[in-house]
Amino acid sequence: MAQKVSRLQPNSGLPVAVVGAGRTLTAGLLRRLTGLPVEKLTPYQAARSQRDWRAVVVENYDLPASRGLTACAAARWQLAGHTDRIVVGLDDPEGRRLAAALPGLVFAYSDGRPQADLTAKNVRLRGGRMEFEALTDGELTRVRAPWDGEPRFYDLLAALAGALALDVPLEEAAAILAGEDVRRSAGSIA
Repeated sequence: MAQKVSRLQPNSGLPVAVVGAGRTLTAGLLRRLTGLPVEKLTPYQAARSQRDWRAVVVENYDLPASRGLTACAAARWQLAGHTDRIVVGLDDPEGRRLAAALPGLVFAYSDGRPQADLTAKNVRLRGGRMEFEALTDGELTRVRAPWDGEPRFYDLLAALAGALALDVPLEEAAAILAGEDVRRSAGSIA
């Protein structure tokens, strides 16, 4: 499990970065879950970034064609020095490598790997929604989110992991994903 390591000022107004190809819903979901400013970055933008971030969520859902370092994976390593928290998937070999190299900095998620900070189990599509069980630090919560016909499981999982890494309680994040009316107050979910 990730430990809280902080070198940045709390509530410093820093945005959250979502690094990926830009075809996912993660940034919008994360914005909805946290109420924080979230910026989308391409891997190239992330690799050139010199600014600090509240957290960095890196998407890397496509299997690389070669065994080399993907652009998203390279961006993770670059951004490690500019944040207190990097959210990565353990279902990706580079995510596992980063989690092992930076244990206090990484918040990890997975579809089934129990060593992740957030593990999804029993994923299924049911009646216009995607459902799964989210397990984190001994807490198990059923997550139900509307499904628009396009598989978005890793978008949901990455956004949920990002929210948890930013101290949004699991139950509240699950309620927001389900479309329930949960009010925000003073920058947190209430």
